[in-house]
Amino acid sequence: MLRMDGFDFVRASDPAEAVALWHAQPDSAYIAGGTDLLPNLKHRIVQARTLVGVGDALAKGWARVGEAYEIGAGTTLAALAAMGELPLLATAAGAVAGPQLRNMGTIGGNVLLDTRCLFYNQTEFWRKSLGYCLKAEGTWCHVVGGPKTCVATQSSDTVPALMALGARIRLLGPGGARELDLNDLFKFNGMDHLKLSAGELLTHVIVPVPAAEARGSYQKLRTRGAIDFPQLGVAIWGRLQGVGPTAQIDALRVVIGAVSPQPKALAGLDPFVGGPLSDEVVSAIAEQAFKSTRPQGSVHGDSAWRRHMARVFVRRGLLALREGAQPAPVDGAPAAA
Repeated sequence: MLRMDGFDFVRASDPAEAVALWHAQPDSAYIAGGTDLLPNLKHRIVQARTLVGVGDALAKGWARVGEAYEIGAGTTLAALAAMGELPLLATAAGAVAGPQLRNMGTIGGNVLLDTRCLFYNQTEFWRKSLGYCLKAEGTWCHVVGGPKTCVATQSSDTVPALMALGARIRLLGPGGARELDLNDLFKFNGMDHLKLSAGELLTHVIVPVPAAEARGSYQKLRTRGAIDFPQLGVAIWGRLQGVGPTAQIDALRVVIGAVSPQPKALAGLDPFVGGPLSDEVVSAIAEQAFKSTRPQGSVHGDSAWRRHMARVFVRRGLLALREGAQPAPVDGAPAAA
């Protein structure tokens, strides 16, 4: 049995109090659902001595404000999985883990999910027997075989979907509130992958209201049809006129996650905008995804196979998009209605 070391718990009633408590206590960490933090405490990966409870401090649910939906960071993934206004996000949220964890986990926690690695997310005894790793206590990355680069993987399901939707986040720190485009949040550094200041608290996720002709697809590769983190996540968002091979592309975004510390939007799609989503274009974009994707061996699954599946998933998603569908992930996790 894995046991946690002792820690203090303080409960915040609002975001400002949470930030003040974080800065007033030594070695603090925010906790809402705790589905990622608590296992890391048991593995002694996180050494927090004070947990600042934000379950009552963060807003829950969502509302349309002007031309955007403001989603409270305390909204559970289970609630988001039923969000009919944003079916792409709902599909991704519904693919996270299993029902029990979606009932606990929040969108704020899923966006800020710590990076994962086969050599990092282990017990302290296991890590010690291997000589530790670059991300935790050690000086060597066992994935790349070197002492300089950590490639622990950002494995959130909702992040690729939110990036495809053009989301931004609202943060609160000692200096006040600020907003950040989600594309600008992540760095290619598995040990320090978030561009956050110490103690900043994510309070809202803001998603532009999609146009009427917008369509989305999220597909997730994992060994089991539930519980598992993604070995690959592909989110596609587009505005298309018409259906079938002659459907015209007005806008298109493809985001690939769970391959490195930094989820990436597929570049080079502008030449396809304004033309039809023909079979040839679908194949060209899928091949571009294959060439641009370099999965790291920090999560389960052969890297070459995961790279090939990026091509397969992009192709499937684009074909579904041009038929007007909002498909469920291929592993069978349910999409929201």
